[in-house]
Order: sequence, then C-alpha cells, then structure tokens
Amino acid sequence: MTVYWAPLLHIYQPPTQEIEILKKIDKECYKPLFSMIDEHDNSKFTLNINGILIELLYEFGLGDTMELLRNLVSENKVEIVGTAKYHPILPLIPKKEVYHQIGMNEEINRKEFGNIWQRNGFFPPELAISLNVTHIIRELGYKWVIMSGIACPENWPYDKIYCSPNGLQLFFRDDIISNKISFKKIKVKEFLISIKEIFLPKKDSKIEKSEEIDRYLVTAMDGETFGWHVKQYEKTFLGKALNLIEKDERIKIVFISELENYFPINNKRINPRDSSWSTSPKDLEDKVPYPLWNHPENNIHKFYWKILKSLNNLMELADRLDLTKNWEISNYYQTARYFYDRGLYSCPLWWSNSIHGMWSPNLIYNGLELLMRSALNAQLALVQAGIEEGEGYFDSISYYHGLLLMEIYSITKKNLKKKIKDI
Repeated sequence: MTVYWAPLLHIYQPPTQEIEILKKIDKECYKPLFSMIDEHDNSKFTLNINGILIELLYEFGLGDTMELLRNLVSENKVEIVGTAKYHPILPLIPKKEVYHQIGMNEEINRKEFGNIWQRNGFFPPELAISLNVTHIIRELGYKWVIMSGIACPENWPYDKIYCSPNGLQLFFRDDIISNKISFKKIKVKEFLISIKEIFLPKKDSKIEKSEEIDRYLVTAMDGETFGWHVKQYEKTFLGKALNLIEKDERIKIVFISELENYFPINNKRINPRDSSWSTSPKDLEDKVPYPLWNHPENNIHKFYWKILKSLNNLMELADRLDLTKNWEISNYYQTARYFYDRGLYSCPLWWSNSIHGMWSPNLIYNGLELLMRSALNAQLALVQAGIEEGEGYFDSISYYHGLLLMEIYSITKKNLKKKIKDI
C-alpha cells in the first residue's frame, strides 16, 4: 500500500503591500523555502503564486527569487497552477471580471514560465468556490481545481477522483491535517504516521485487505507559513518531512496533477458546495459560504459590497466607451480600470473581521481607496464622454463610503472600550 501525498503551497501579497514588509517576507520565507525545495531530490510541490506577487518581486528588485522558482519548475520539483491575478473572491465578483482576472494571471504565467506552463490545475483564491466558478474554470480549459474539504458533498475521495458534470476534476484538501501543519499542531513524525494510517478501517471493521489499497491526500496552506509565520519551519517541518519520506517506501510525494495517473475517476459526477477554506459547518448551515468576506452581520462587508455593486455598474458603463474619441476619455478609463482590477483583492474584507481578531482600519482603507479612485476616474471618463447615466452609481458609492468610514470608527471605539474594560 502506498500513500500519495500531494502538497500545495499558496503564496500571495496584496497590491498595496509595503516594500519593506515584502523584502522581509522574501528574505525569511520565499528564498529559504525555494532553496529548501531545491535541496531535496524528492521534492514535488504544487504551487500557486498570484501574478501580483510576481510583479511586486520584480518591481522591488527581488527578481532573483523568481529565478529560483523558474529553476524549480524546469527541474520538475514545482508545478504552477492558474489563479486570479489580484486574489479576488471569485464567487463574489462579476462573471466578466472572473474571466479578466484569470486571463491577466495567465499572461504573467506564460511570460514567466514559457511553454512549461499550461492550463492544468487551478487555485481559486481562499479556495472560495461556487458552481458558476467551476463552470468558468472548465470552460477555460483547466483540468482540475482544488477546494476546501468542506466543499465535498459526498464520501471522502481517498481512493478515487470526483469530477463535476462538465468533467472538471475536483480535489479536496484535507482541512484537518492542513490546519494542524499551518498552526504547528502536529510534529513531523506524527504527521507521517497519521498519513500512513489515514482512512484505514478500525480493527473491528468487516472490510478486509483495506490496508493494501493505495490512498491519497491533498494538503494546502499558505506558503508564508514556512519561514514567515513560523520561523525556520521550511526546514524543521517540510525539510525534515522530505528527508524521512525519502527513506519510507509507503509514502510517495506527487503533484496534484499526477494523481490521475494512480487513481480512477469516479463515475458519479458531483457539484462542490459553495465554500472557502475559512468556512465552517455552522456557516454552511447559516448559508454564509464566504464568512470572512461577505457576512450578513458585518456592516463593513455590507457597505463594502454596496460600493462594489455600484462600482461594477459604473465600470460596465465605462467599458462601453469609445476610447478613440479623445485622449482624456482613454486616460480616465485606463486609470479607472487600473485601480478597479487591484481593488477587487480580498484583503480589506478579511481585515474587517473584528469579532475574529482580524482588524486593521488602515488595511481596510487601503482597499477602499483603490475603489474610490476607480469610481472617480470611471465617472470622469463618462462625464468627458457626455454620459450622465453613471451619476446615480457614483452618488451611491460616495454615500456608502461615508457609512463605511463611520463604521470603522465606531468599531475601533468599541474595541478600545473593551480593551480598557478588560484591563
């Protein structure tokens, strides 16, 4: 019996990231992580790197990190998957923008990795998935998508591969083991023992010879876990695991793309549940599939999406403009599009979860500022073109911008009072 372990790492930085912070992350995480992978002949890591991070690395003079990564890809130690360039929550943005974000990321992947990169696997940011998103991914030509384990509506697929009705292979990460690794709740030897014993029947089970059946599991987590969130973790966990697995004939490390070579496609076609890797069973019960980015009881989320709804409509109008009429229309539109693409990133909404301890007024406003600059320039483009249809949308954006600022201020005051009370 062989256990096939398919590890995925996800690395990303927001378009608003400060240069000094990125340089620290690169020094403590990206370079050591890639160097560690290079040192082991049995390395096989599926990697998602959003296009914005690739651009930031070059912009801030860290292109040597990308050289390390390209070498790993050429040596078949890393496979690169597709994603959305600026890390938006795909089920929550307009369909047209889903295509656009994926297309922008593909351009960067082709430029960076050449013909080695193909549409094969896909990583939806935050593993946020929906039926519509799976349709788009398959329509674009991708073979498989990775999701959170909570998205699986059927018996756990440890010895078979599920597909959606349109033929997209569905891979579900083992949330329990992935989170144990991410939060340093499991040691290397314990991890290796657990994956060898995983899915085995209990001693009183009537299933015979189950131990002889090959199994697989997929883990997925932020790459920044290794070296940035947990110092030296790329060596003390991943490096040590690779060393021990090299001597263990029962465990084989593979790319997610290679699993189809070892396991059959299940005849039953399924649709994954709307969810993310931060979705709990209670969230599903409450019909809140993306709780950290669109929670009905979170007023900042509510106002943010009100702004985005009007901005989406404003950009829809701006997208129809004839940019050849004069330079000013084109300039305003291109500026609006620049900020809009970036402003769809997920981080401001994530930092709006005060009740869960994720709270940063300035990081929220970093994203809000991108949206407001996009709205201003889109409206100016429409005005320059003599179109008044966008005024209502622009007024709505301005209105909810004020409400959102007041909500940030109100929550900050409540947090301060609670802190003083707890002292």
